[in-house]
Amino acid sequence: MILRLLDIRAQYEPDLHLLRFQWHPTQPGLRHFRASMNRVAQLVEQGTVHSAILDLHQLPNLGLEEQFWLTTTWLPRVSVPAIQQIALVLPTSNMYNQMVVESLIRVSRHFIHYDIQFFANIESALDWSLGDARASALPQLQHAWHHAPAPPQLQPVPVSIAS
Repeated sequence: MILRLLDIRAQYEPDLHLLRFQWHPTQPGLRHFRASMNRVAQLVEQGTVHSAILDLHQLPNLGLEEQFWLTTTWLPRVSVPAIQQIALVLPTSNMYNQMVVESLIRVSRHFIHYDIQFFANIESALDWSLGDARASALPQLQHAWHHAPAPPQLQPVPVSIAS
């Protein structure tokens, strides 16, 4: 299922316990960054996601305020017991965000309990995330991502954590 979470396009496959998401802004900048990331957190907090793929293509450079918020609020929130592995797809053209991600992981290592791998392309990340047992789902996932109609906005679920 393809979802639109404000400025994030997500592929949520509960049967595969998989969440894939990528920044797809409706306008330039990071105006909806926290709200978009909070919607991702709502999906993860349900406890059905075991593997997540974060594709950082199209993500603008994260400022210090966003980095602080990710470290203190978002990463602890999404580090639920159900998460087993995270695939990070990093564009080779943006070394700044790559250094930011590595720094966030280093600072947050005390509550990160899952396996994290870095990839240069989405195909490798999907292959690793699915594993041999579910590799046959790869073509269907890719087809859904590339050919889905414009996804609907996911309605927010009230949360008690301030953004």
